Parts: sequence; C-alpha cells; structure tokens
Amino acid sequence: MALAYVQGPTNEPLLEETIAGRLATVATKSPDRIAILTSTARITYRQLDEQSDAIALSLHGLGLRPSDRVAACLGNLAEYVVVIYACAKLGAILVPLSTAYTETQLVSAINHISASCLVLSTEISMPYKAPKSAREHFGGVIAKESRNIKAPSLKHLLVIDNSLSKSHSEHFPDAIWYYDTLGKHHGQKFKQRTTLDPTDIISIQFTSGTTSAPKAACLTHRGLLNNAFLVGERMKLTQTDVLCCAPPIFHAFALVLGVLGTMAFGCTLLLPSESFSSKAVIDAVIEHSATVLYGVPTMFLAELEEAIQRSVESSSFSSLRTGLIGGSIIPPVLRAKLRDRMNLSGLLNMYGMTEASPITCTTCLDDDIEKHNNTVGSVLPHTELRVVSRSNCHQTLLRGKRGELLIGGYLVMKGYWEDEKRTSEAFVIEADNHSDGSNSTYKAKVWLRTGDEAVIRPDGMIQITGRIKDIIIRGGENIYPSEIENLLLQHELISSIAIVGLPDDHYGEVVSAFVIAHERAVIAQDHDMSAFDLRVKSKSSTSHGVGPSGTVLTEEDIRDKVRATLGRSSTPKFIFWVSQIPLTATGKIEKYKLRDIGQAALKKRSENLELDQGSVQR
Repeated sequence: MALAYVQGPTNEPLLEETIAGRLATVATKSPDRIAILTSTARITYRQLDEQSDAIALSLHGLGLRPSDRVAACLGNLAEYVVVIYACAKLGAILVPLSTAYTETQLVSAINHISASCLVLSTEISMPYKAPKSAREHFGGVIAKESRNIKAPSLKHLLVIDNSLSKSHSEHFPDAIWYYDTLGKHHGQKFKQRTTLDPTDIISIQFTSGTTSAPKAACLTHRGLLNNAFLVGERMKLTQTDVLCCAPPIFHAFALVLGVLGTMAFGCTLLLPSESFSSKAVIDAVIEHSATVLYGVPTMFLAELEEAIQRSVESSSFSSLRTGLIGGSIIPPVLRAKLRDRMNLSGLLNMYGMTEASPITCTTCLDDDIEKHNNTVGSVLPHTELRVVSRSNCHQTLLRGKRGELLIGGYLVMKGYWEDEKRTSEAFVIEADNHSDGSNSTYKAKVWLRTGDEAVIRPDGMIQITGRIKDIIIRGGENIYPSEIENLLLQHELISSIAIVGLPDDHYGEVVSAFVIAHERAVIAQDHDMSAFDLRVKSKSSTSHGVGPSGTVLTEEDIRDKVRATLGRSSTPKFIFWVSQIPLTATGKIEKYKLRDIGQAALKKRSENLELDQGSVQR
C-alpha cells in the first residue's frame, strides 16, 4: 500500500504577479466587461480600476504605506471590492473583519494587528435581521475621544454610507467619506512608488474560531491569486461566467474564490445582498442568469427551501452550470435535491482552511457521484497533502488510514500575526530524511497542521472524517461525529443535527445529539432523563404529541437508526431538541458552544433532581 501522500500537477507554472498587476491586465484586456453586479451597482473592469486608483490615492494621502494594516468591517458591497483592490495597489494589508463582531471583538482585532485605518458602512447588515447602526454598535470606536483610548493605533475612518437616508455625516464627525474621495480623485492614476512582490503579505484573515480563539493568518498575493486561479480552472471559469457569491466577503471563501476568482478570469461577480438572504440569491440567479453559485450547506438548504416555497420551477435555474459548496458536511440527499430543483449537477465539493489561502482540494466536474458524495475531491495543482499519525506528526501513514492532514506548498500562510507560539504549533518542519524512509518524496519542507482527521484513499481522493478535537473518545473507542451526522441527516424529519461529546464519569465521553426537527415533524418525547427540550417556544415551534403517520419523531427513532447502522457505542446517550444550532458567520457549527449548552443542561437537571429528592426526604 502506498503512503498517504499526494501532490497536485506541476506542469503549468504558478502565476508570479501581484493582485494589482492581474487587475491591470484584465482591465486593459476587457475594460467594458461587467466586473461587479449588485442590486444597486453595475461596475465595469475599467471603472473598478479607476475607482480603486482613487481610493488608493486617498489612503496614500492619509499617510498609509505598504504593509500598513487597513481593517474593513463591511457587508457584501461593491465598494468593499473596490477597497480590496485599492489596498492591493497601495501594498497595504487588508484585514477583513466579521460584521457579527461586537465592539469588544472589533477593538481586540484592531489592536492585535495595529490597524491604522478602519473601513466601515453606516449600517451593518446581518442575515434575517434589520440593519444595525454602526454608530450605535461600534460607538466606542467611532467617537474620536474614546477611539484614542480603546484603539490608539486607529487614526482614520473611511465610511461608506449604505443607508437609505444618506444623512449620517453628523455621526461620524472626523470620517473620510468614500464617495467624496471618489469624486476628489476621479480620473487620477495611482502610481506605486514602491515595488511590490507577489510574496508580500496582502491580507490578514482572522480564522473563524470554532474550537478556539481566532488567529490572524498572514496570506500573500501569490497564495491568494494562484488559489483563486487554480480553483477557477477546476470549475472551467471563463470571462462569460456570472458568479453569484452568497458567502460574506470577510471570509476567505468569498474574498479569494469570489472576488479574486472572478477577476482572475475577467468574469462577473454577482453580489445578491449585503448579508445572506435566500430570497435575494434566488432572485439574483434568475434575473442575471448566473452560471455559478457559491455557498455553504446551510445557505444552499435555505435557497432550496425558498425555491420550493415559491414554487420556482427548475427551468428557472437553467443558466446554472456549476458551483462550490463547503464548510461542513454535504448530505447526499441535499446534493440530489439541488441537482433536481436548481440544476446544480456540477456542484463541486471543496476542502480548505483560512491558513491555506484557503482551498487545497476540490472534486471535478467529471467526477462520478460516489466521489461527490463521499470525498472532498483531489489535490489542486502545486499543492501537497499527507496524512500523518496523530501521535507522531513526522510519520506518514499508509493510504486508507485515518490521521491528521498536513498541507504543503505555495498556499501555506506565512504565519500568525505577531504570534510565534501558535505559528510554531501550526507548522511541522521536515528534515531532508524522514522517519518513514521517504526522504525524496516531498517537495515541501514546511507543513501546515490542519487539526482535521482525514483519509487519502487508494485512488488519491481525500475524505475528511472530522475535526480531531471533535472526535469523541468513549471508553477508549474513537467515535466520529461526521458519520453519525451524515446518517441522521438522511432522516426526512431531521432538518439539522450536530453531534458532540459530553463528559461522563464511566466512559469519559458519551455521544450527544443536538437536533432541529423538520417543521412538519411532531416530536413525541419519551420523557426519559436523557432527553432535553431546549427549543424556543413559539406558535411556529415543532409540535408535540401524536401526528399523522410518518410525521412523528421520537428520541428512540434517532437512537434506533444509529444503533442499527453504526452500533451501540455510536448511539446518542443524550438528545437535545433545539430551535437553532450556533453557527459562525460563515455557517460553520460552533461545537464548543453546544458542549457548553449540553453541560449546563445536565448540571441544571442534576441540581433539580437533588432539590426534588431533598423535598421527598423532608
């Protein structure tokens, strides 16, 4: 059996140019082609080049220079894309920040990277919520007096007025206004006085932090631009494509594969809304005949439900030919529904992480359904992957064995910003000779630890079996949450599910399931001590009691399904009925929060039992 190591093709060289250099080439070649489409904007590549020149001139006039950090807390606005390219031209390091941040989180991020400029909008859009005022939400950063104390490095605010009233100037007294800047520098070319290098850091991306505090990954022009280009080649992008990008630009998925990916091929980036809206996505795809659609599973599920509720015919999506889905488990049943209802037969799986610029492997358009259902695809060009022992990161396992996935190649980050300890922990440095005898096998000397457990199959396809930190060790036996989740997502009455391990005195950990039932399900609880109803009660809550045949869901239904397929040890001991599962802004399940919720529920029940027993004894 071969070693669990794969290397992507290297017959075509990597792009050796900066992001600004690539934009200049595209704008010269296709100046009148549409670069960005939103509900309110239509920007050509010529205009994108001109507007990013104007913003770069403004930032330079404020004193910003190459390597200075520009933080941006924005929704999916056309202006955000312009700012991205302005920073690329100036050589400033763009630091995208989540719009879900609290003021405390925003201040912490700004201080960590010593940002000298913050770009924000007057209103912050959030999925399924009314916009919130940036002045009210981030008041301590916007007011100059408190800003000098809370974030002393922050000298400038560049503000985009995205409100309907356009009357917020008095709330940002010392701000530089985006559209004033465009007018001031209209028609002026920005000329870089310093030579930029493709290996320069162009973006610092805060990781989503599903298992720990966010880390600030330093990424280069070379890493981001080539990743965007190579993924686009897998999708066979051309300048005629219209790519509908639903994920937030502050995440590497949309920033690299959406913003940079469309530019790399000279095609159109379609931003359906400032924050995710399934209605806006469906409308945008149909109105603009989108050919490509991006999202995470929760987004695609919401879009599918929107299409079904509105009785949108599958023929309305005839323009869609491909897309990317990633971020968590993709149930085969969801893939089949997307194919049948939304014409997404060419939907590609992908796997990556922020620190890898971000994508390492995808499926291909001509892969068979087995590969799409069971793998995250094959390794991308100029990328190396290997699976190593969890107890010895220098020992490469054999194909078919589970272990930690390592990444090597051009795409690996330079490190975490001003965090030597966590940078050191993230890398495996290989000597010329390896303990497995494969001294001539690897090109990479620096390998990125993913923290993900994976298998490289004999055919070279990659399977991600879960986060190593999420693996449940029950009585010494490894239980894999993804296997249980995949199985239960096949149940027609289960809308969403997350499996976590909770502490147990006897086994160490036990399997626990957090379940969102389908809206038509009737939950018939067994009222045993291992089930918890944590749902928010409302008129629309899933009902209790006896329902029509085929709509009743019980705890034992869940346990029986797991027990019959995966065995007793994988069967959930505790089941929590919930209204929602905590997600990051990019749709990843925050399992550490579920563990906290589960432990709190167990503790509360234990305390109530003690009180009840005390009452009986008295």
